Formats: sequence, C-alpha cells, structure tokens
Amino acid sequence: MSDAAIIDAHVHVGQPGLFFAPETEPRELVATMDRLGIAYAVGTDHKSLYEPGGERLARLRDVFEQSEGRLHYLGVFDPRRSAECTSALEHARDWPGFVGLKIHPSLHRVPADDTAYEQAWRYAAEHDLPILTHSWSVSDYNAVQYLSTPERFEGWVRRFPGVRLVLGHAGGRGAGRSDAVRMANEYANVFLDFAGDIFCYRLIETLVESVPVDKILFGSDHPWSDPRAHLSQVLLAEIGVSAKTKILGRNAMRVYRIGTGRC
Repeated sequence: MSDAAIIDAHVHVGQPGLFFAPETEPRELVATMDRLGIAYAVGTDHKSLYEPGGERLARLRDVFEQSEGRLHYLGVFDPRRSAECTSALEHARDWPGFVGLKIHPSLHRVPADDTAYEQAWRYAAEHDLPILTHSWSVSDYNAVQYLSTPERFEGWVRRFPGVRLVLGHAGGRGAGRSDAVRMANEYANVFLDFAGDIFCYRLIETLVESVPVDKILFGSDHPWSDPRAHLSQVLLAEIGVSAKTKILGRNAMRVYRIGTGRC
C-alpha cells in the first residue's frame, strides 16, 4: 500500500432513512472512489446504526470482500444492546477488514460519558482497536447533540490512554470544535476527522494551525456529504504536500492499522 494512498475515514453505505441519497450501495461508493482517486474507505452501513449485531457485521465483511479489500468496516456498539453488540464484536475481531468500533451517543440517546459505554472501551483496549464516535456541539435546532459533546469523552480518554479515539466531525462547530481541538492537543490518543457539513472558511488551514497535523483525518460522511467537497478542501488548502499526504491517508493508516497486515 502506498503511503500516498487516499483514505476516506468516515463513510456510510445504504440509505440514511431520513432522506433519499443517490449512489449509496457499496459498488456505487467504490465507483465514486475510483473517479476521485480514493483508494480505501472506513465506515459502516446505516442499518447497523439502528440494528447492530452479528448479522450486520457479517454483511459488512461480505462488502469488504466484494470490494476487494477497499471498504473497511467498523462494528457498531449500541449501549442499550451491550451484550448483543459485545458478542458480535468478539466473533468478528479477527475478520479481514474489521478495523474498529463506532458509537453514536446522539442517535442512541445515551450520553457519551454514561457507564454503559465501558464495555466498548474495554473491548477496544484489549484488542488494540480505535473508536470512531459522532461528536458535535450543543445545538438549538438538534437537541440530542448535547449527548455527544467532546468533553463527555474526556473521562474515557484518561481511563483508556491506549484507545485511539477519533472525534468524528471534529466536534462540530463553535464550542464543540474548541473542545475537540483542546483534547487533540492534550491527549495523545485523540484524533479529529472533519466529515460532515462543516464548510468553514479555511477549515483545513485552521485545523493544521491548531493541532498537530498527525491528528487530522480526511472523512466525507458519504452519502450525507459529497466526498468531492471534503477532498477539495484538502487539495486546495494552503498547506504543504507532506501535510496533505498525512491528512488524506497516512494518518488513517496509522489510526485504523490499515496496510499493516492486520487487514
């Protein structure tokens, strides 16, 4: 695997459910990746967020194999179904393409600092797996976002310093972004991806100025956002080629252990 390979480190496949999105099937995502020069992707399917378990993980393994090793996948941990999710994760831990856990406190309506997540953190620590989480700022139009504000993860980050935590969406906007940046600077195991509808002026330049470039991962949140929007943010950013290479793929290789022989 080339060190310059581009990895979209935050994708979904399948229909979101809240709206219709085109080209959401795995083969369609791969075709989009081919057009854009994206070598690999990391994510899960939307259905797993609502119905996690062994059946969905087996389906994602099939997707990985059908994509010829390009669509790596995460196992969803829903704290309301802890035993079922843990059993599925244990079964899948040595499967090809399985590279980490996904949690979504806002969707599952369980705050990120709730003790119900302890099993996920312990599992990740025991098996050297990262956790990708939804993170956002307090929102006056989407009240459940308060369940996923970055500082809620801080206790876990301290307790499990060996677990690599990726704050998806880099904490969102405003205070959420500020806390995410602070945590990425304070803790060696905290990383940021900028997937989603975050289109701030000079976003990439600002992130590179605010945190070590080794902490920033390219992600699109496909199909919620078009990968071209996020890819162009990096390619057109006024930063060095080395920084772009790290953000577009090398950092994801390290965080998710892609290309190390594990997958």
